[in-house]
Amino acid sequence: MSKPFPDDAFLARWLNGELSQEEEASLQARDDYAVLKRMAEESSQLELPSYSEGAAWEKLLAQKKARKTGSKSKVRSLRRVWWYAAAAVIGLLGVGYWYWMDIPTPALIVTAIGEQYEGELPDGSKVRLNAVGELDYDAEVWSEQRKLSLSGEAFFEVKKGETFTVETPSGQIEVLGTSFNVWARDSQLEVVCHSGKVKVMNGANESEIVVDQKAVLNAAGGFDITNLQLTPTPSWFRGWTACEGWALTRVFEELSRRYGITVDWEDESYRVYDGGFPNDDLEKAIYFICDPMGLDYTLSEDKTRVSIRAK
Repeated sequence: MSKPFPDDAFLARWLNGELSQEEEASLQARDDYAVLKRMAEESSQLELPSYSEGAAWEKLLAQKKARKTGSKSKVRSLRRVWWYAAAAVIGLLGVGYWYWMDIPTPALIVTAIGEQYEGELPDGSKVRLNAVGELDYDAEVWSEQRKLSLSGEAFFEVKKGETFTVETPSGQIEVLGTSFNVWARDSQLEVVCHSGKVKVMNGANESEIVVDQKAVLNAAGGFDITNLQLTPTPSWFRGWTACEGWALTRVFEELSRRYGITVDWEDESYRVYDGGFPNDDLEKAIYFICDPMGLDYTLSEDKTRVSIRAK
C-alpha cells in the first residue's frame, strides 16, 4: 500500500515542476506513480464546462446534504480528500468539480486542525481519526488484506478476522480483533491496548501488549511497556487531551494542532508535564498547561498566537 506523501503540497509542487531531484526520484519509485502520472496527464486535457458559480455552489451544497443523509459514518467537521492527485490538480472548478467524480482509487481520509473523523472501514471495523491526521487504505483489496497507513492519532475497534495491520512511519501494529489507540507522529510511536491483544513492531523489535498497557517506542528502537488504568475509550473522545508524562514540546505541538495557534515560548523541552487540557476552550487550555508549570503567557487579541515564558 502507498505511503503518505511528505507534505500536503507535495503533489502540487510536482505538477508545477518544483520537486528536487531526490523528491522526483522518490515519487517515481512509488508503486502508484503510473496511476498518478496518468491522472495528471488526463486532467490536463480536460475541457471544463461553463457554469454559473452561484448555481454550482447551491447544487454542491444540496449534493453534500443528500450524501450525508445516506451515510453510515458519523463525521465531526470532516474534511475528506478522495484522492491525492485530485487535491493537487491546478485549474479545477473552485466549487468541487473533482470532489464529486467517482474514481475507483485508494481511500484517503485527512483531518485538519481541530477536526475529527469517525466512520467504518470496509469490513465494518470502526475508526476515529484525531485532528491533523491522515489515514489511507485500498478498499478494493481490503477483503484480502486488512492494511492501512496512519500518520497522527487514531482509535480502532477491529472486527475479528484476518490480521489487521496499521503501518506508521516508525513501526507497525498487528491485531486480529481488538480495540486500541495509536499515536504516530514523525519518529514517535505510542500504542495503547483497550481490549484484546496488540503486537507492535519496529524492524526486528517486537512486543505484545494486553488490556491496560501502553507501548512507547524508545531511542534504541525497542518498546517500553507500562501499565495503565484506562477508561473504555481515549480521553480525546470526551473533549480532553491527556498529557501524562509529556515533554512540554509535545504538549505545545498538540495545543497547536487542536486550536490552530502559533506558540512562541522559551524552550524548556526538558521539562515534563503531567496533566491535560480541554479541546473546546483555548484560554482554559493555555491556563491548564502554564499555571502548574509556573509559566506566564500572553494571548494575542485575535487568539492566533500565544507567547509563553518563565515567570
